[in-house]
Amino acid sequence: MPQTIAEKLLSQHNLAGSEVSAGDFLEARIDGAMCHYHAAEPMHDLALEAGFKDGLPRVWDPERVYVLLDHHQPTLSQKLADENALVRREVERLGIRCFHDSEPGIAHQMMLDYGLVRPGELVVGNDSHTLGYGAVNAGATGITRADMLYVLLFGELWFQVPHSVRVTLDGRQPNYPIAKDIVLHLAGEHGEDFAQNMSIEYAGTLVPQLSIDSRMCLSTHGVELGAKFAMFDADQKTHDFVKARSTVPYAPLQADPGASYAREIRVDVDRMPFMVAKPHQFGNVAPVDDVRGVRVNQAQIGSCANGRFEDIEIAARVLKGNKVAKGVRFLISPASQQVYLQCLKAGLVETLIEAGAQVITPGCGICQPRVGFLSDGEVCITSTTRNFRGRKGSNKADIYLGGPLTVAVAALTGEIANPREVISGL
Repeated sequence: MPQTIAEKLLSQHNLAGSEVSAGDFLEARIDGAMCHYHAAEPMHDLALEAGFKDGLPRVWDPERVYVLLDHHQPTLSQKLADENALVRREVERLGIRCFHDSEPGIAHQMMLDYGLVRPGELVVGNDSHTLGYGAVNAGATGITRADMLYVLLFGELWFQVPHSVRVTLDGRQPNYPIAKDIVLHLAGEHGEDFAQNMSIEYAGTLVPQLSIDSRMCLSTHGVELGAKFAMFDADQKTHDFVKARSTVPYAPLQADPGASYAREIRVDVDRMPFMVAKPHQFGNVAPVDDVRGVRVNQAQIGSCANGRFEDIEIAARVLKGNKVAKGVRFLISPASQQVYLQCLKAGLVETLIEAGAQVITPGCGICQPRVGFLSDGEVCITSTTRNFRGRKGSNKADIYLGGPLTVAVAALTGEIANPREVISGL
């Protein structure tokens, strides 16, 4: 019977060895487990609660557990420093080989930077945005810390095979990133839960034109659409990206012709306007023209959704020879040290700083109430992941989500504007 990517993925990882279909339950073999700053809970706290008096007694495979202390680098409190110290002790005791300790960045970006996830693999992480690894044809999803305890011990986990929704993207890749506009369009047009508990498969004529950066944005935001997985086929861009970072063999996945989908959606990106999500919900989406003229106090580019090279490059292009508008704080946080270094070598950081932007430490702080707090009545436009009330501090502040070009134009003009009316040549 023809299978979707998700059905094929879970069939190949089924411990029972049989093919599975949407709706089936199975125990699946796990290829990799990503633990970030919450690693202390499954390794120590939950292990103690489970009756292991000295913490987790072992991990199923020290080569397949990846620990990356991402959210709090450098640490911002004594409590966080003590938690990180506990993780260091546990990692050493358990013999875990892959440990990124004092390196600032976002675990999801670092997983791809260092070639720790490959096409056809089933990878879990204790963070909701683990879906981002679907950009390189991996089945990746976030799990609870209790589930992670089980995975660390046994290297397996139960799944229900998700139904799949096929999203076909047609059109031309313009000379700026559009992945954020695409996912906001999907949420606005079809509801932010249209893929609830499903697997998204991206296809269409646009996909071969999309960079790995853009694919990561779309896969990462799968969780904002309710998805369990969000995957792309492996093409030459995928192979080039992965093989430049890993020598581990892999077997890519592709849906069979005639596979059955719960839903099929088609988007013509050539007809799609710039999109924004208005406060205080990801699905509260409108064309940028509907909110033009809204004054902003802060603009941000970063996060696991849009903190990569192409996102920062478009900001540098917009600001080159210009200045950030008076009264606007423009914060830019690369997704990892590797992305930061890429931007430095390309001269982007110099351009941004000369224009008045603040380039801050790589990591998750820009996305959460850790860096760049908002005061009552302030407005922020950001390319980060979420815009719910209080996400950046004050419950009386407004957060808009937009693509990196829309954010950069707002930083330049001091208000939300249609990029085509500000920047020539788009």
